[in-house]
Amino acid sequence: MAFRNFFIDTNFQIIHEDDHILVVNKPAPLAVHPVGSYFELNLHSLLKKDPRWAETKLHLTHRLDAETSGVLLVAKTYEAARFMGIEFQKGRVNKKYHAITFGTPKDSEGEINFPLGHDASSGFQTVRILDAENGEAAKTYFKVLRSHGAYALLDVEPKTGRTHQIRVHLALLGHPIVGDKIYIDLNIFRRYVLGGLDEEMLKTIKLPRLALHSYSLAFTHPHEKREVAYTCSTPDFFGDLRS
Repeated sequence: MAFRNFFIDTNFQIIHEDDHILVVNKPAPLAVHPVGSYFELNLHSLLKKDPRWAETKLHLTHRLDAETSGVLLVAKTYEAARFMGIEFQKGRVNKKYHAITFGTPKDSEGEINFPLGHDASSGFQTVRILDAENGEAAKTYFKVLRSHGAYALLDVEPKTGRTHQIRVHLALLGHPIVGDKIYIDLNIFRRYVLGGLDEEMLKTIKLPRLALHSYSLAFTHPHEKREVAYTCSTPDFFGDLRS
């Protein structure tokens, strides 16, 4: 049985709003931008259809994968968007995630520095691989918070902003994120794209969504120029895991 069209959670929550920014707790799975089959069903479109922001020019300052939940920053003015764009580019925005991995890293904490390139042979534009010669520099810090049987809960801080950085770094470390259709086994993603998720795939990846959540975002407020931090609680991924 395939589950391609499993429930798309559109119940986003507002963490903070002022005249310059909007901070949202994005659910998963929900795409951020209009793309492919999610041209209408995505966070940006949902915000624009909401009467509260129908007349506001919203600027998405960064992105989360559709299957990653958590804190997302939206600028409500061009000036705020421009300021935050520079802050993200300069690495002055602090992002923190929780992730559930298969197995526990041997080091209780550490830094991952694998340079990342694109896997042109995969047939998918966004798939990343280790590319020691020509890859983009990428740095991720992690700390093991606790273990639970065959799984571990990690606190993760990406210090660069490469596509799929946390996902591919943890997979290269030997501990892919539970629910990852790409970096556990790319063949699963190929099958998923063609026919959706089925019970056999779920036995391998364990969760229908990625067990990755952005729980904290800290930055300089674009108008007030003071340090702010916004957080949201992490879903209980352990409670949903299949044995």
